[in-house]
Amino acid sequence: MALAPTALPRAEATWQTGTELPGVQVVPTNLSFRELENRRVTDAIIVHHIGNTNADVSAATVHQWHLANGWAGIGYHYVIRKDGTIEQGRPLSAVGAHCYGQNWHTVGINIVGDFEVAQPNEAQMQSAARLIAGLCAFYGFAPTHRTVFGHRDFNATACPGENLYHRLGELIDSSAAVFGTVGPRTADGDNSFAPTDMPASKGRAPQRTDQAGKTAGQAGRPLHQHLGK
Repeated sequence: MALAPTALPRAEATWQTGTELPGVQVVPTNLSFRELENRRVTDAIIVHHIGNTNADVSAATVHQWHLANGWAGIGYHYVIRKDGTIEQGRPLSAVGAHCYGQNWHTVGINIVGDFEVAQPNEAQMQSAARLIAGLCAFYGFAPTHRTVFGHRDFNATACPGENLYHRLGELIDSSAAVFGTVGPRTADGDNSFAPTDMPASKGRAPQRTDQAGKTAGQAGRPLHQHLGK
């Protein structure tokens, strides 16, 4: 099912806790946060896993972990559970705490599991594809290898795990199929869109590379120092 793009600017004026994304059902979590910063630009999506545990961890649990780290709350904007349920994490328009140096312009999605040892299931992959397509339609860019990344594309970490990272191309293709062939509506009403017209963001990795080394606490209860607060 192709998604009808939404004519909305990329700069958010208020925190959007219950934002409706086209074709996506998100379960509200009503989490309480400390002080948050508004994200002014959104032009990329970064995919993560929990790591260290393959349990079906909830957004509320990760929220408690991150609060214990002294953070404002959960650093990811969305958490995808084992059954494919998408849970709300940090407010969509707030700056996340999921990828050091890239939080200012990105949305963070955590697909629950430890994908160094396990595989993401099809319910999770399908939900992730719908969520990514919905976010792309909402923010006005297409899902491509220049807009959807794994955490390891930017930081020295195994996240989102080898088994998920090697399926990112498949996930991007699935997201693009949901997104459809018509891109986001521009201010003048022109629906045409060419992915090659999208500029690269500042600091973005030019291509996917396998980075060696697993950072301790890549997700879960440890300190997450590499994610940025």
